[in-house]
Amino acid sequence: MNVATLHDDIVDLEARRRGRPTVLAAYTTGHAIMAGDALLALAFSHLGEHPHPRTQQALRTMRAGWLQLCAGQVRDEEHEGRCETSLDQAVSVQAAKTAEGVRAVYCLPALLTDASGAQVEAVGRFGFHLGMAVQYHNDLSDLWPAEQLSRSRYGDVRRRKITPTVAACLESGHRDSGRLAAFYRGDGEPAEEGLAAVADLIDRCGGRAWTREQNHAHLRLALQSLQEADPPPAVYRDAVTLAGIYQVGDAGPPAHQ
Repeated sequence: MNVATLHDDIVDLEARRRGRPTVLAAYTTGHAIMAGDALLALAFSHLGEHPHPRTQQALRTMRAGWLQLCAGQVRDEEHEGRCETSLDQAVSVQAAKTAEGVRAVYCLPALLTDASGAQVEAVGRFGFHLGMAVQYHNDLSDLWPAEQLSRSRYGDVRRRKITPTVAACLESGHRDSGRLAAFYRGDGEPAEEGLAAVADLIDRCGGRAWTREQNHAHLRLALQSLQEADPPPAVYRDAVTLAGIYQVGDAGPPAHQ
């Protein structure tokens, strides 16, 4: 996933990540691209050397997840400023560019153990729903950070990216959805002082509440899938703790047995 982070920062022209300069900002675009490519080559190389009988299946899983991620990133860029992007389309982009990659990442360690096929599938569902929850968490944090952001605020709004949050607002029928659509159809660099007003429009059109609900729903599905996978207790506890980090709002800690 470090490869995806490096390349995502290039696509989004992101200057900071986790409170530090990105490779793109600290060095150059070329260095960031080559570093990501090198990490990807190393990942496939190390995985391919594993002696487990399901190594080939693990390689196919990793390849499929990476290709989905790349396709999702391309579609994500194509939808910038396109108000005709439907909510279903925006969600499918989110699933491809984030959740399918996370699914693959979580399947790999399960495949290289004695886990059954049903357990591997359940772990994959956990990864998919966790990835969706993480993306909804990040979409909210971009607009209304609970604390100091490690990335620049309003990055998606600045690029007029039609996230599911925005698409839900555009389809809401709210009286302010037309004003929101007018902004997303605009051209050029938006005025910095106007970005907070756009975030307010998104909130009034129900975007914040809708996104919070999606985050909670996917976390519930993730933890349900984790229970079905029946991992060792320590692994289960770590996964529940991780899920809790990406929960937004006041729903309380993720439910688990």
